[in-house]
Amino acid sequence: MKSQISFMSGLFDTAPSVPAIPNDHHFGEDLAKWMAVRSTGSEFAFGKPERCDTGWSESVTASGESFTIDFGLADGSIGSDYAEWMITIGKPRTWKSFGSADSAVRSRLCDHIHNVLRDERQVRELQWV
Repeated sequence: MKSQISFMSGLFDTAPSVPAIPNDHHFGEDLAKWMAVRSTGSEFAFGKPERCDTGWSESVTASGESFTIDFGLADGSIGSDYAEWMITIGKPRTWKSFGSADSAVRSRLCDHIHNVLRDERQVRELQWV
């Protein structure tokens, strides 16, 4: 089951905060918004991005299923003109979650994210982990 895709790009903000902030996780908001705009008209409804422990996260729904997508900058890429980014697809934890974490909708979401990234000529080196 695919859970995380990494890629290289110079499209998104990697500038460190001034003054420097320890454990600065502001990176990824512009990537989250970019992905939501590129997903307009698809079967996936993206929520508003919110700051999380590793960057930014947003909820995605389709066909009655909900997912969380986390957007973050790889360690060592802060300040890089051409940085490594990560997008992680997960399922929100609920007490009703007894089924498989993998589904046809989740597979389509992974394919959708891959295709959006692949179609952007300034994105390179897509790799699923």
